[in-house]
Amino acid sequence: PPPGVAPAEPDPDPDADSSAAPAAPPSAAEPGTVQLGTVVVRANPLGRTSDQLVQPVTVLAGDELNRKRASTIGATLQGEPGISTTAFGAGSARPVIRGQSGSRVQILENGIGSLDVSDVSPDHAVTVSPAAATQIEVIRGPATLLYGSGASGGIVNINNTRLPVDLTEGAHGGFETYYGSSGDERAATLDANYGLGQSLLHFDYGHSKSGDYDIPDDANVDGSGSHGTLANSDTDTENGAASYAYMFGNSSVAVSVSRLLSTYGLPNEETAFIRMDQTRYDVQAMLNRPFRGVDSIKLRGAYNNYEHTEFEAPGQPGTVFSNEENQERIEVVHVPLLGWSGAVGAQYDYRRLAAIGDEAVVPPTDSNQAGLFLIEERPMSFGRIQLGARYDHVDLNPQGNDSQTYSLGSFSGGVIFDVAQDSHLKLYATRAQRAPSPEELYAYGPHVATSTFERGLSDASIESANNFEIGFDHHAERWHWSANVYYEYFQNYLYLDELDQGLAADGSGTPASDGEADRVDEEGAFDPHGELLLVDYRQHDARFWGYEAEAQYELLRGAPLDLALRLFTDGVRGELSNGDNLPRITPRRYGLGLDAAHGAIHGNLDYTRVDSADHLSSLETPTDGYNMLAADLSYHFRLSGLAADDSEIYVRARNLLNEDARVATSFIKDEVPLPGVSVMVGLRLAL
Repeated sequence: PPPGVAPAEPDPDPDADSSAAPAAPPSAAEPGTVQLGTVVVRANPLGRTSDQLVQPVTVLAGDELNRKRASTIGATLQGEPGISTTAFGAGSARPVIRGQSGSRVQILENGIGSLDVSDVSPDHAVTVSPAAATQIEVIRGPATLLYGSGASGGIVNINNTRLPVDLTEGAHGGFETYYGSSGDERAATLDANYGLGQSLLHFDYGHSKSGDYDIPDDANVDGSGSHGTLANSDTDTENGAASYAYMFGNSSVAVSVSRLLSTYGLPNEETAFIRMDQTRYDVQAMLNRPFRGVDSIKLRGAYNNYEHTEFEAPGQPGTVFSNEENQERIEVVHVPLLGWSGAVGAQYDYRRLAAIGDEAVVPPTDSNQAGLFLIEERPMSFGRIQLGARYDHVDLNPQGNDSQTYSLGSFSGGVIFDVAQDSHLKLYATRAQRAPSPEELYAYGPHVATSTFERGLSDASIESANNFEIGFDHHAERWHWSANVYYEYFQNYLYLDELDQGLAADGSGTPASDGEADRVDEEGAFDPHGELLLVDYRQHDARFWGYEAEAQYELLRGAPLDLALRLFTDGVRGELSNGDNLPRITPRRYGLGLDAAHGAIHGNLDYTRVDSADHLSSLETPTDGYNMLAADLSYHFRLSGLAADDSEIYVRARNLLNEDARVATSFIKDEVPLPGVSVMVGLRLAL
C-alpha cells in the first residue's frame, strides 16, 4: 500500500499501491462507465472506497472532475446531490451541504484545513483552487470524528499534486487553457513534475481573469441595477506552488510552499472589492509499516499567513482581515487486532484571527483546538461495523471580551449490510458537537458585503447534532443507483435571523413591529430605508431532514456508441423545534443527463430543475424556480504512449436556457443572479 494509506478492501495483493487510481484511470474511462465506489477516499485514514464507507461520500475525479471544474469550489460542486453553494458572485462561492455552511463545513487541502477566513463570511473566498485539483471528496453529514468541531456539517477535501506520494521517473505533468464568453474569461494552468532517483520536484502555476459576467436581465429582482452584465463581478487570480518529495522504501517526506493572490469584485456593492494574499507552507511524512503492530503513520502540518483588504473603491482601503494559523495532524493506522482494523489520531490547530477597520465585526481572537480521535471497523458475516469517537478541547481568547472554553465529545456508529454482492444497506448514527465560532459569539457591527448589521450571542452554548441515516446502493452491470434519507436533530442550533422590533442595534428606540425586517444604517441607527438588515445570532433546538438519490443506466455499451442515462434528485428541510422555517435552505432539485461516447468523441447533456423556495423563514424573501441546461463536447487523444492521462479539446456550455437564476442559499440573491448563457472553449494537455 502507499505510505500512510491503508489498502482498500478487498486487496488480494498486500504490496499493491492502493493510493493510485484504479487500473483504468477515471479520466480514460468512457462516459458510460461508472467509476462510483472504485476510487480511494483520501479523507479517510483507512483508505476505503465510497462503497466501503457507511457515510455518504461524493468523489469527483478524472473526466467528471474536468467537466465540472469551475473557478470556485462552490460552483464546481453545486450540482452534486445534497450540495449547493453560497453563490457570492464569480469570486467567492463556498459549498452548502444539506443546508449547512460556514463554520459547519470544513474545506481541506490534502487533508489539512484551507487556513483562510472563508468560514467567517460568504464574501470571503476559499483559497484552495479547483484548477489544481486531481480529486475532490465530499463527506455529506457530520465529519466531526475525523476533522473536529468545524466539520459538523461535512467536509470538502481537495487533493492536488503539491504533496507527492508516488515517484514517476522523468518529466510529466499537464497544461490547460480556456476562454469563456461570459465576462471574457481567460485562464491557463501548468503542472510540471520531474522525478530522478528517489526525488521528485513539483511546480504548478495558474492565472485566471474575467470581467463582469453576463446576466439574462436586471441584476436586482425589482428591476434595478445593471442590465445584461453584473456590475463589479470581475475577478483576477494567480496561484502557484513549488514542492520537493523524497521517497525511501515505501515511505516519503514532502514539503511545499504555495502562494495565492486574488482580486474580485463584490457585486452587491457598486465599487467595493477584495484583494487577497496568502502564503502557505506544508509538510508531510508518510511511514509505511514503521514497526510491528503499526501499518502506517501519517504526519501532516501547515502554516499560513493570510491577509485580505476590503476596498470601498479603488484607492480606498477599508477593513483588513488577517489570519495566522497553523495546523498539525497525526494518523496511526494499526494492523488488525482481534478482528478490528482502525486508526488513532491527534490534531492541533492554532488560529489568530484579526480585523481592523470600520467593518471589524469580530475582535482579534486567539483560538486553540486540540483533539484526539479513534475510528475502528470490523468485517462481519453480514457486512461491516464501523465505530468512532473523538474528544476536543477548544479555547477562545478574544481581545476585550471574556475567554471561552469548551469540551466536546462526538461519537458514531454504523453498519453495512451486504444484501447481495453488489448491493448494500447502510445504517449510520452520530452525535457531533461544535463549539460556537468567534463571529457567532462576539460579532457586533456592519457587514456591508452581506448587507447586514450583525450581533453575536456572547453566552452561546455548545451545539450538538444527532444524525440518523439510512442508505442503499447497488452497482452491477449496467445499472447503478444509490439513495439515502437522513434526520438530524440539533440541540442549541446557532443561526442568523432577521428581526422585526423597530429598534436600533444598541437596543434604543420605541419597539414597533410592522411585518418587515428591521433595517439600520452603518452606525446601527434604526432606519426603515437603511442599507443594512439587522440580524442576530440566535440559538434554539432545530431539525433537518432530507433525501438524496441518483441512478445511472447504460443504455448502450460498445460499438458504435456508448450511451448512459443519469438521474438525480435531492431535498432538505430545516426548521426550529417550534415549527418555524430556517432561512436560506436549498430548495428541492431534480436532474437528468445523457453521457455519450463514440471513439475519441465524448458528449454530455445535463438538465437540472430547481424548485422555488417555498419553505421560508418569517422575514425571508422568496426565490423563483429555474431550469439549468448544460452541454459538453470533447475530443480525446494521447500525446504519447508515456502520457498518464488523456488530452482533450473541449467546448462547454452553461445555462443554455439563459435563465434568471437566483440561489436561495445566498445572502445576496435579490441583487446577484447566476451567470447567463456562456460558452467555454479549451485545451487540456497531459504529458
